[in-house]
Amino acid sequence: MFHRTPLAASLVLAIGSGLLGTAAQAQTATDTQRVEVTGSSIKRLASETALPVTVISREQIEQSGAVNVEDVLRRVAAISGLVSDSTQGAGYATSNANMRSLGPNSTLVLLNGRRLAGHPFGSIGGSVAVDLNSIPFAALERIEVLRDGASAIYGTDAVAGVINFITRRDYDKGEISLRYGDTEAGVGGRETGVSVAYGLGNLGTDKFNLLVTGNVKKQTRIKAVDQGLYLRHATEVPGSLPPTSYRAFPGRLMDVGITPGAYDNPGANMAACDPVNSVVQDTGNLAPNGVDTIKRCRAIYAALVDNLPDSTKSDLFTRGTFALDSNTTLFAEASFARNHTIGRVAPTPISGDAMKVLPNGNYPNVLMPTSSRYFPLALLTRLGFTAADWDPDGDGFAEIATRSLDMGNRVNDNTNEQLRLVTGVSGLWNQWDYDVGLSVAQARGTLNYSGYLLQDPYLAALRSGNVNPFGPNDATGQQLLKDASLVGVVRKSKSTVIGVDAKMSREIGRLAGGAMSLALGTDVRQEKADDRPTNADYSAGAHIGGEGSVPRTSASRKAYALFSELAMPFMKEVELTAAARYDKYSDFGSSFNPALKLRIQPDRSWMVRASAGTGFRAPTLWDVNSPTSNTNTADVQVDPNCPAGHADDPRCETQFNVKLTSDPNLKPEKSRQFSVGVVLEPVRDISMALDYWSIRKSDQIGVISGDQLMSDPALYAKYAATRITRTTDGFISSISTPVENLGGLRTSGFDLDVRAGFGLGEYGKLGVSFAGTYISVWEQQNGKGSAYKSYVGVSTGGVQPIPRWQHTLGFDWSLGVWGATLENTFVKGWTESAAVVDANLGVAQPYNVNDTTRWNLAVSYKGFKNTRLGLGVRNLLDAEPPFVASSSYGSHSAGFAGSFADPRGRFWYLTASYQFK
Repeated sequence: MFHRTPLAASLVLAIGSGLLGTAAQAQTATDTQRVEVTGSSIKRLASETALPVTVISREQIEQSGAVNVEDVLRRVAAISGLVSDSTQGAGYATSNANMRSLGPNSTLVLLNGRRLAGHPFGSIGGSVAVDLNSIPFAALERIEVLRDGASAIYGTDAVAGVINFITRRDYDKGEISLRYGDTEAGVGGRETGVSVAYGLGNLGTDKFNLLVTGNVKKQTRIKAVDQGLYLRHATEVPGSLPPTSYRAFPGRLMDVGITPGAYDNPGANMAACDPVNSVVQDTGNLAPNGVDTIKRCRAIYAALVDNLPDSTKSDLFTRGTFALDSNTTLFAEASFARNHTIGRVAPTPISGDAMKVLPNGNYPNVLMPTSSRYFPLALLTRLGFTAADWDPDGDGFAEIATRSLDMGNRVNDNTNEQLRLVTGVSGLWNQWDYDVGLSVAQARGTLNYSGYLLQDPYLAALRSGNVNPFGPNDATGQQLLKDASLVGVVRKSKSTVIGVDAKMSREIGRLAGGAMSLALGTDVRQEKADDRPTNADYSAGAHIGGEGSVPRTSASRKAYALFSELAMPFMKEVELTAAARYDKYSDFGSSFNPALKLRIQPDRSWMVRASAGTGFRAPTLWDVNSPTSNTNTADVQVDPNCPAGHADDPRCETQFNVKLTSDPNLKPEKSRQFSVGVVLEPVRDISMALDYWSIRKSDQIGVISGDQLMSDPALYAKYAATRITRTTDGFISSISTPVENLGGLRTSGFDLDVRAGFGLGEYGKLGVSFAGTYISVWEQQNGKGSAYKSYVGVSTGGVQPIPRWQHTLGFDWSLGVWGATLENTFVKGWTESAAVVDANLGVAQPYNVNDTTRWNLAVSYKGFKNTRLGLGVRNLLDAEPPFVASSSYGSHSAGFAGSFADPRGRFWYLTASYQFK
């Protein structure tokens, strides 16, 4: 298990996995086997490459207890804060990798070295990346994560790195695996799954191999109210309120500022404030009768959502390989993946500023007639109010705000699919290793809505006087709400990538250090996006509390590329590799990107490696083609210039409307990156690697979000006059957030990897691994010519926090048929700004988010023939996810950061695998 390997081979095969177990045993590459490693097009001996590649073997995946790709990648320190709706289900149920915190658009995801289609639901300035749920989990042999920019090899979206999922090859066995797991607390989140793999034929002896795999994994929801993670505000931020909204049920009379349900004996048809879903806010100010105080309900919206959604993930993969002769292999593969997720968010919030802004820039009024049988006239009179108070303009209507619990949760029912077909031929011709392939990949997304209300029909129903915003509705009111609802399929989109690629490599001569090798390649692809709303009201953003308007975006582009790579071993101890790529896009121009990589290895015990190169990222098809759309800020924000005398007006502290605009004249992002590192193997079975990396972007493509603009005083001062539109009364009606070339971005840090193996004699063998990433700099310009702003270890709103440090520590023990793994994952906490805390909890002071740390334990037994049994526990110490004030860290829920922490407590699981062939 702990045999000696050449240092550079262990770089590829062992260094940097950051998962349990030793990766040296996970690979079959030997010193004489020529392999192609992610990040290079040249096949060479495993001992000759010097790329910073994290390799995660199938055995490590099984030992970790991971049940999908997102689970695995959360353990890789170079990937900070996955951008995930799959875990929380609040958005489109996608999961995206986020290397170096540069966003999903800067991380290239490959399957067997070739591209997949990005998710078809796009937006201006948003991510258009591969959904990790589309990877065939049961087919995986290993995952290679290149922690270095690779635009010179792969092109546009490899600025931060590459993740290459590699399926099993020449597999001729049969296996079935069963999985079951549940939370110890019994709050939901149960997982069940089954995987099957079947291989037929041996490529060496039978001249063919056929592999078929299938996988199904189901997960049940966790209701936020059953965990109450958001209620930790009282001890974490003294004096704070829970995350609440003034749009509550029962509703509020806006002109007098009371909620009937907050009082005793409010009258017929009046519901009391629900103690689970709302809090009573007593302002202390006296009502006109001089006895009672002004009281109202505030909705604890976090209690009305799911911390984990219902989901079913399934995939099917098949690959056929045929040896036409000793030098030629024909291959074909097909895969299909489907992810169905039901995401639930709080019932529709109803108020003027939750509506679509009118053409004149004002909010619509949410009015009910004072003559309605549901109007609380008796209560208002008892409190001393008069008609001049609740109907100041005398038109017979009163302004209200409420939340439609009658309709239940707003439900986003997402079905995401990816179909991929690849065929090609590889082999050896005239001393050239070659590989030619044709691939077609299509991602399809279907969004089904329920629980949403249409703005104009609802406002009309309320004005009729037959809808009760303060209590239960009768049959008439329920029918009016049903008639005003938005239900059914609202979006059905697809994204397609069709590509032809070819590459070849061979030795072209010899230098003092060995063979000089050259690789040449080309790829041509067409990208198509057809993002299609199927409901006109949904497309126009006519629903309340949705994502705003979603115009149809239909566009395509063609890309052509030529690339080359030359490996030059000038000495036995020194090799320099030069690479270059030329890309031409049909819609924005061309780019040339060179790269250099250096390996210096004086002896087997240590090595120095370095690389430098340039990169680029093209604008997405949405960034340059999509019509203007509308949305809202992710968090509640405070308007510092609210009209005088209206400091307590809810329109001054709300989720503001945001207007997104594309730009056909965008420039591509450009980047420069370099890294330098040292790898040491001082004694047998101990290896250490330390790498410094630096990435610099210019003309970065992005959006100054409404959250950023409103929560950052410098940005507000710079853009308030030009990007904020106000109503005639002086309230914010919308914030303009155009996609643009913002300026520069700089990030740098260190990757550390240490691993060792120890023989324990009669007590077995022990492997220890440690992999961590320290980010020293992550700063960007929020506009051309503006100062750089640091985001390391802080959250100021609108930009996901960048943890300073994260690591994975693993222990792997084996003795005969027994094995055990113990793993610790750690993410350093950050500081939320006073503005973020104030907007969400009502206290204007910074909050230090605690570190996220979890221990996982798994035990395996192989004492039965062809059978492997496993028992494991995730979150062994039952640690709660750290509390956060903001609700926008990869989750619509409040109280924890979904991109960094799992809401489940201690989680037990069982696995059983049987090899039947």
